[in-house]
Amino acid sequence: TFQICGESQKDVDATESWIKNLILKEQLENSISDELIEKFDERQIDALADLQRRKHVTIQLENKLSPPCVKISGISRDVWFVSTEVQKMIQKIKDFEEEQSKAELVYNLVEWRYQGSNDSFVAFDKLTNMQLEDAKITKKTHLPVKIKKKNYTVDLNTLQATDDQGKTINIQRVPKNEDKQSIELPVQWEDMQEERVKLVNLKPSHQEYLDVQNKFRKTCPSFVIEKVK
Repeated sequence: TFQICGESQKDVDATESWIKNLILKEQLENSISDELIEKFDERQIDALADLQRRKHVTIQLENKLSPPCVKISGISRDVWFVSTEVQKMIQKIKDFEEEQSKAELVYNLVEWRYQGSNDSFVAFDKLTNMQLEDAKITKKTHLPVKIKKKNYTVDLNTLQATDDQGKTINIQRVPKNEDKQSIELPVQWEDMQEERVKLVNLKPSHQEYLDVQNKFRKTCPSFVIEKVK
């Protein structure tokens, strides 16, 4: 709240107008559009509410738009700060989905298991499965994991897992493609250097990129392709 005093009403009005112009010059609205905004859950929404409260900005979540967007308005420095935080939220979801996709691909190739009751073996969850396979490929000797919510350390050389009390159980690595015939891969594909899964950004000039682009535009002509992996 401002209280303006002056020698005349004219001076007060002029000062009021000057202050309003200063405030308006500092005002900014920024919109961030991304398909992943549709996947914002309670955690992201709570984070937006906290940012709105702390930074004194107005945040609108437009989930019904295509693509969905977040509109932020307020003082420019606060708007840019909040915009950066929203971009971090989107990137975190994108990284999580890529990790889930990679874990699914690894699981289709190999399955890691731990010894359960009655000496039967139980499959690790897909993320732990991927972490174990990555540890093997990078020649790590030990990896911390959770089995039934308990902390274990896996010895990749002996294929045993030991908990904090020294209890040891056996683990297994079971490839799923040993009996499958080899497949001839396209000559332009890069050498994976013994990696199980490798993400490759395709250049817009690549034929594979163009094939995906042509098929994508048949059903989504108004969308812009950011990248193809």
